[in-house]
Amino acid sequence: MKSDRLVSVLLLLQARSPRSARELANALEVSSRTIYRDVEALSLAGVPVYAERGSSGGIALADGYRKAITQFSTDELNALFLAAADPLAELGVTGHQRALDKLSGALPDLQRRAAQQARQRILLDHNRWYRLEQPAALLSVLRRAVWEDRQVSIRYRDRTGTMTQREIDPYGLVSKAGVWYLVARQHNGEYRTFRVERIADTQECVTRFTRDEHFDLESHWRAANAAMQRPTNWYEATLHVMSEALEWVMSYSECDVLAEDDAGKTLRMRFPSFAAAVRQIAGWARSVRIVEPPDLRTALAEHARDLIAFYETPIS
Repeated sequence: MKSDRLVSVLLLLQARSPRSARELANALEVSSRTIYRDVEALSLAGVPVYAERGSSGGIALADGYRKAITQFSTDELNALFLAAADPLAELGVTGHQRALDKLSGALPDLQRRAAQQARQRILLDHNRWYRLEQPAALLSVLRRAVWEDRQVSIRYRDRTGTMTQREIDPYGLVSKAGVWYLVARQHNGEYRTFRVERIADTQECVTRFTRDEHFDLESHWRAANAAMQRPTNWYEATLHVMSEALEWVMSYSECDVLAEDDAGKTLRMRFPSFAAAVRQIAGWARSVRIVEPPDLRTALAEHARDLIAFYETPIS
């Protein structure tokens, strides 16, 4: 695309200027005539690019414009380049690595080597262990709806497995520990956070919504997290989970790994309530054993006896 090539011309000139039209043409695999047209387009767009005559001349950028990209400090470069798992790719945004490659190509040799050296020494992986694969196709639809302020209709399955149909205003997407969440406004004006992997289906609506100009996604997310992390809102239990069940058990809720053995892991897990813990652990059956508290073990045993009695009764 022409826009990509114009950016490439600009970055090549940022790295070293002046350059001959033939050199630029060889680097981008186009003709010199195309390079001259690109230079004219950059000039019309306000980029201070010009041609210098003479044996040492060529196409050049104004010094002040060239220096702008060299003003990064070491810490600033590290902040840009120290990354591994790219959550943007799950949204269908694939330009992250290309942007870094272009930036790297435009840096002076010393800064470019420093950036490459940093990436070989520190690796940031934002995904947690045993994370379920995120629904990339659905995330791409939601990203477009968020960007265009377009209402969506979703079928959502909550923690108990109950499926509901909702029309919501999608305000933003948040990736936490590699898991995507959708922050949305409901018809009653309240904001709710939906775990994207629990959305069974989504459809874009024709209707657009008017965004609250005072809404701030980061502030809302931090406040919601603080409320969720209050101990009084949760019931905690210690569970031993067999290895083959770890992926789907750990996807239920945030948890801490307390110990590990040949059979599996011991986890500290949070549940919305005591009743929710009984129902959920019953569904995991023999894959999970309650370590503590004792009253949860008692309640689960009673739940199992009630279930056996229910199914042993003939259907009349």
